[in-house]
Amino acid sequence: MAKNPLKSIVGADRDAYFWIKKKLGLSEYQMGALVWFSALIIGILLGIWIG
Repeated sequence: MAKNPLKSIVGADRDAYFWIKKKLGLSEYQMGALVWFSALIIGILLGIWIG
């Protein structure tokens, strides 16, 4: 177990980001758009589910 759990989460998130970027062959701007779009969809779904 790592000393700092937040550091472990951030590291796993960073690894997933670069894995997706490499697998799909996306640029930084395309990854930014992908992250923004996925957050938008999740936000809409949570809004429908909660509200």
